[in-house]
Amino acid sequence: MKKLLLLLLLATTAAAQSRVDVEINQVNDRRSKGFFSKLTIALDLPKVRSTDVVASRVLVTSATDDSGQSLLDSEAQEPQLELNSSAMFVNNPEAKPVTVSVVLKNPDRKAKTVKEVKGEIELFMPSKDPNSIAEIAKFLSLSGKPLSHKALKANGVEIAMLSPAQVDAERKRLGEAKKKEWKDSGWSGQDLDNMVASFLESLLRVEENEVVLRVKDPSKRIQEIVYVDASGEVKRASMRTDEGLTMLTTWGDKPQPDWKLRVSMKTPKNLVRHTFALSNVPLP
Repeated sequence: MKKLLLLLLLATTAAAQSRVDVEINQVNDRRSKGFFSKLTIALDLPKVRSTDVVASRVLVTSATDDSGQSLLDSEAQEPQLELNSSAMFVNNPEAKPVTVSVVLKNPDRKAKTVKEVKGEIELFMPSKDPNSIAEIAKFLSLSGKPLSHKALKANGVEIAMLSPAQVDAERKRLGEAKKKEWKDSGWSGQDLDNMVASFLESLLRVEENEVVLRVKDPSKRIQEIVYVDASGEVKRASMRTDEGLTMLTTWGDKPQPDWKLRVSMKTPKNLVRHTFALSNVPLP
């Protein structure tokens, strides 16, 4: 559809203020009572390349339709940074603009326009800070050791990769602590032994392709942890926690000895915020 040039976006960064044009890419209005009932406005930022933005989110402070109805969802949780899948294609010669989504409640059925929307767009742009990313080469060889990198240190992040023996020791420690807790509560004999055995069966179960980390991130800087294979291809991993430990899981290939571990971190320099305001957006 034809893009509509809207108001200028005022970008506030630590270095200086700059203005960026915003264009409407698409308006999707699902006026129903179902689970997917919502209004989504996709915005392009023509002067911000998609390949420079790893993740983004939109924080809306006010929004109304032309009937005067508020389009803010008071029950919705604050949005988290969402991965920009286009950023993975770093060799794409076409520098497309980044697209972000403004998600609102459904307007009144009689409404013809969104009268106004105000808020902020937050972009995670690692290139803005050299301490945004820590890459650990051949990380599997560091099993049982803490990982060392200047970017981790700069962000107050500590990561240690646990060996199978260390995981077993942790499981034993937790089992003994739980046994003491139950024993102090009056359990004893075979009943106590059975309870401990059952507890240990599900404790720190590690699959063959999983990597176990002990992560300390007091300032919540970590955005994501991924693998990078020998060709440079990113292998995404899911993260789950169990008893304070972090397990990385892949559904595809098992991590190989020549793979890297890449830790992406949010910092005051690479989280760029822009204020924005839209007015009189036509509804489909």
